[in-house]
Amino acid sequence: MGVLDLVSVVAEVITWIAFGLGFACLLVAVILRLVDGTWLPTDAVVVDGESGHSTVRWFAGGEFQQRHLSAEERAHVTVPDEQPMFYRRRTPDRLRFERVRPIRRVFATLTLVLLGIGVVATLVQVIITLLG
Repeated sequence: MGVLDLVSVVAEVITWIAFGLGFACLLVAVILRLVDGTWLPTDAVVVDGESGHSTVRWFAGGEFQQRHLSAEERAHVTVPDEQPMFYRRRTPDRLRFERVRPIRRVFATLTLVLLGIGVVATLVQVIITLLG
């Protein structure tokens, strides 16, 4: 068994593993996307109360909405007069600071990386086959 044969076998193993894990991550990313729903941008206004509690108010679903902010959430507010936030399309009374959850980004990135490795390993196999 020559060096090219060994590289071809290793590339094939890497191809199968990378594509298998990549498609598994893709499936998880799609499920997370479906469960999370669609979040639309809105400008929210943060009002600091006298007792130290903060309330956020926004317009969505044809009416004004409001909810209290935790101290941790209030720490993330940069512009209280026009804080960009996101509300859920089907339930406009839900609000959050980011459109996409970090776990969705992780699985989307893992999918791209693993599928990219699988493509590169496949190309290595094809090149070795053409050379041999």
